Amino acid sequence: MFIIWGEIKEKIQESWTQFGDAFAENPIKYFWRAGGLLFLSLLLAGSMIFLPEKIKADQVDSLVYSTITSDKVKGFDYSNAEQTIADSKAISVMFCVPKGETYEQVLSIFNDSKKMEELNRQIYFYPLVYDVAEEEKEYGINREQITFIFFDGGKETNRVVIGKEGITDVSKELVPELNRLPLANIKKLELEMTTDSTQ
Repeated sequence: MFIIWGEIKEKIQESWTQFGDAFAENPIKYFWRAGGLLFLSLLLAGSMIFLPEKIKADQVDSLVYSTITSDKVKGFDYSNAEQTIADSKAISVMFCVPKGETYEQVLSIFNDSKKMEELNRQIYFYPLVYDVAEEEKEYGINREQITFIFFDGGKETNRVVIGKEGITDVSKELVPELNRLPLANIKKLELEMTTDSTQ
């Protein structure tokens, strides 16, 4: 055991001595190598930070946004979607997991040119694909429902949900509800009128 350790120690010392001699003869060569190695390490570390976001955005573009043919429905630059919402003066956003029967119904309406002529505003699509739990918490949404939210100056002013609490007949109610989405005051008045009429 000690003999093997001694041989290993001797080889390490010999290699170190050879390196020291070679470095003394041509130090610039080794500085260039060290600089190149450092540059490659930084490049690799940077790509590990930024590349996953680019991959996510490309996947969403090719798998989700490519299925929408309407001019009235736009996809976000997925990596900057939250910033786009915060920076916009007025924006309507659809949040949903891009699968399921209800999603297919909504998609067929968006791809129907006659129905889209009735829509008076642009809808931005925020697919819930990555970090879904975070998005649910941040926007107060449910991944099991399709939610449309109107943001005014980056703050939510109104929302419409497809499901028991909101739109139940997608083919008849979706476009009129989306047209009323920016009109938060009308929703409040309707709610007050409904409350008054039941009393």
